Amino acid sequence: MKKVGLFISLLVMFSVAYSQTPKELYKTARGYLMQGDLDNAVVSYNALLKQDPDNIDALNDYCYVLVLEKEYVKAIELGKQLIAKPGANEQSYQTFGMAYKGKAAYKEAEELYKQGLTKFPESGVLYNEFGELFAMQNKLSDAIVQWEAGIKADPGYSNNYFNATMYYSKVKEDLFWVIQYGEIFINIESYSAHTALIKVKLFDAYKKLFSGDVLDKLVANPANTAFQKAWYNNITTASSVTKNGVTAETLGALRTRFILNWFYTKQNETTPFYLFDHFHYLIKEGLFDAYNQWVFGETANADDYQLWINTHTKEQSFFKVYQQNKLYKQPGGEYYK
Repeated sequence: MKKVGLFISLLVMFSVAYSQTPKELYKTARGYLMQGDLDNAVVSYNALLKQDPDNIDALNDYCYVLVLEKEYVKAIELGKQLIAKPGANEQSYQTFGMAYKGKAAYKEAEELYKQGLTKFPESGVLYNEFGELFAMQNKLSDAIVQWEAGIKADPGYSNNYFNATMYYSKVKEDLFWVIQYGEIFINIESYSAHTALIKVKLFDAYKKLFSGDVLDKLVANPANTAFQKAWYNNITTASSVTKNGVTAETLGALRTRFILNWFYTKQNETTPFYLFDHFHYLIKEGLFDAYNQWVFGETANADDYQLWINTHTKEQSFFKVYQQNKLYKQPGGEYYK
């Protein structure tokens, strides 16, 4: 009886699926996909593709479902058909690439990403995927080239900042770029699973910067770009506030002095950088202290951070409202690596 009941349920499911319009089917299929109900998603996507076989969005999603099910051979077969279609987009290459990665077909994936980037040269998504392909093979010096290219080509896409921050904090220590890329990342992705991790990397980078003679050595590096020289000069001018230690409060004072001097000396005009414009705006609006605590407070000292929240409820509330309603978007033309 149970088998009969299951068979009837499947018949009903197929009947409902095939009675829907393509638009309705796509909405239904996406709903199942987002819920993780892959079996029902497959039924809906199959029904949709019978009616509309060139639906790029549905093909992209279906290829992704196959990847999730680890049906890599089927996903690769579908991916080849997908990117051959006139409407293939960067998501098509991204999803197809996942199938190659899943099967460890690295050479094929590399050629695919090269082809995709020829077609979509400003795709931060594809640069990031290409970098992660190299990282899977432990070719990290090749990976960072792709993540940097992604930051330059598509500065509003967050994952390249995340991967570059992790690279510069773990593989090739570069405190300057951990600080810049890390803070851009947490502003683009303020509530993601990676945000807390990058906050730790930021705080650690500042602590290392002001330990021993590290800052002096970095300032004296002849390879510094004009942007780095300007940043180090301003940080050095303000660094006296950290002489008794690096805390959320001393970093707040340091960074406030840095920004005020950056704008006073008109570095914002000679070397425009939206992150610093963002800081300047927060200072003017009286929100920078709350922002700075959000970045460093919990990492530096969880008890002190909770005390600050308890005694600054108004500032905390105003900043949360601002953060939830203001989209941070890093513009193009400000790549100084």
